[in-house]
Amino acid sequence: MVLLQEEVRERFATLERGTWITVYESWHDKDSNGGIYCSFAPRSKRESILRHASWDIHKTDFRPGFSQHRESGELVTTYFPSSVQNDIEPLILCREYHGIVPSTLELTEHFRLYHNLYWDELTSQFMKPNDDGTSSVAAKVSEQKIEVRAKLVRQFQAARQMDLVLYIDSVRFSDEDVESPVSEEWKNEELCADLHSGDRIGGRNFSRFLGKRVIAPPPIEKCGIWPYEEEDNHFPEFIIGTDSDGDEVRHTCNPDNLANYFGANPKAPNYLTPVYFRREVLQKYYDNSEIYTVSDGYLHCASLWGVRIDNSAKDCVVVFLGDLGRDLPTGERDYWRSFNIARENPPSETLIRRAFFGQPAEPTAEDLLVRSHYVAFKRLWRERYGWDFFRDPEDADAGLLQRLRLPLNESQAEFESSVRIMTQLMVDAINEKQIQAHLPDRIDNEKGISKVARWFTLEGYPHVERDIKFLRNLQEIRSKATAHRKSSEYEKTLTKVFGSLRGSAAARVFFDAALALLTGLSEWVASHGAEDHA
Repeated sequence: MVLLQEEVRERFATLERGTWITVYESWHDKDSNGGIYCSFAPRSKRESILRHASWDIHKTDFRPGFSQHRESGELVTTYFPSSVQNDIEPLILCREYHGIVPSTLELTEHFRLYHNLYWDELTSQFMKPNDDGTSSVAAKVSEQKIEVRAKLVRQFQAARQMDLVLYIDSVRFSDEDVESPVSEEWKNEELCADLHSGDRIGGRNFSRFLGKRVIAPPPIEKCGIWPYEEEDNHFPEFIIGTDSDGDEVRHTCNPDNLANYFGANPKAPNYLTPVYFRREVLQKYYDNSEIYTVSDGYLHCASLWGVRIDNSAKDCVVVFLGDLGRDLPTGERDYWRSFNIARENPPSETLIRRAFFGQPAEPTAEDLLVRSHYVAFKRLWRERYGWDFFRDPEDADAGLLQRLRLPLNESQAEFESSVRIMTQLMVDAINEKQIQAHLPDRIDNEKGISKVARWFTLEGYPHVERDIKFLRNLQEIRSKATAHRKSSEYEKTLTKVFGSLRGSAAARVFFDAALALLTGLSEWVASHGAEDHA
């Protein structure tokens, strides 16, 4: 029978079980109306809370205000930061503006600050930043419903050592005949609720289910923050080599279980055992340069974490076994493990000199060299001429240089990405306005590369032909690659520029040419500066 509200009662009995807890809901249609709400209450209030089914808090119980009472005939006025009584606190603030503007639903500040939540305008959800640089949905908010991740509610309870009180008020209407009124009550150490039907309203029978449930807090050790953070005990095994039969040898990355140069775990692999990965492991970090930075020998996520890497190694990325366990967040270890391979090439000379001999060493990877020389050239040029040869990118492209890389695999998409970013940095960024100002005349419709060629020739730059050819090839490949439909002309252009080379091998041609341009210009600028001071 509809008026027994069996499905409503069953749902309310399991409201906190699962990934999400509905902490607020409101509904109203021709057959039903009602709502769900919640609060946090001291455990000392549990007995009094469960004495009756009515709610202990109203949805608008949170605004500051005054109260008045008489003492010895005198009126005493007292200010309260919150109108909540008996130390019972809301989780959801229902703010009403009486039709002037739409009402809003908010999570209390205490809860938001505890979990360091932020509001995502794009998805209309509260998000929680994680230690690995990702963010997860903390609360899903709509006009009629709020669901909060159960673990966050339980952690907050654990820290406060307060009960979670869930409330429900559900009214159902029905046209069915009822022989006798419904009247049931339930009460135990966690529940107080009743179901009653009354007189007909609008010619229809109705029932009302009113109640609350108390969910005790977990132990304080479950609160999830210092000094009770969850223990990091997930240290997967990585491939560290092969045995005499060619089978892969694996070992845990737990630093406490590895050997070192001070006598620890002498039978275990050394902390500095190199572990090899496919270059694609860096893909997600390059693609999210707002958070991650892949620099020469180091990967870091904002100010959250960082790990030393060898990204000068040929066709792979190398990380020390102990660093995988010490420096990577728990979730990142599984991600890296999915790219783990048996050794194919030795670590780079750069890594060996830096890590084992304590010597400064330039990177050997072409993309890292181009990036470092690009920065050095920009600085040198500005010091010499007072303006930028390559303009700084707009805000939307601020991470372009960080994303510049040799293709991480042999896919067409990776090749085109490398070409596109290099073109943006070395062709689109040319400061045409300043270069034109240094030319003796203006030529209608003259493009940026042509202006550079004319100015360099006038200035006596010795590598005009080599570098201008590179810039024109770069621009042409980018133009053909970004066409909506690639024609046979694209393949002909690739052959003209790269011969039989394709993919990462072809991209290396451009990186070598870019490095030659940056080196040549830097030497030329430096020599001009020396001549000016002679």
